[in-house]
Amino acid sequence: MSFPAESIPDGALFAPHHFLYGLYIVLFACALRWDDYPREEPTAVAGSALFALFGWAHVWRYYPAPGATACLLGTVGVLLGGAATTRYGTRWRGVVVLFALVALDDVLSHAFGVWTPLDWLWKTYLLPLVTP
Repeated sequence: MSFPAESIPDGALFAPHHFLYGLYIVLFACALRWDDYPREEPTAVAGSALFALFGWAHVWRYYPAPGATACLLGTVGVLLGGAATTRYGTRWRGVVVLFALVALDDVLSHAFGVWTPLDWLWKTYLLPLVTP
């Protein structure tokens, strides 16, 4: 098995991917908390999300292995940062961790070619609803 399993995820980086949507929601959650405490912004979470998105949008197409690695590392950084940051409350942590897991589901599928629950749900139940 090669790494990554797909040279370009689903053949289109900017097609609807729950990797992108999960991290966009994480960035939105960070933006909502950005000014709550002076000099204590959620920079680790936001920086990790931006690093993962950069790997997806700008690197994966041209250099698949480093792009996939950046996506994996960035998403794991979001997950760990969300779990470790207690300053913003449990609701914020829950949103960040949940949507980091959503993004991780998609990147694991595209990087390693493994079965993931959300891809299975999409292919089995949701895709037939939206395709003619």
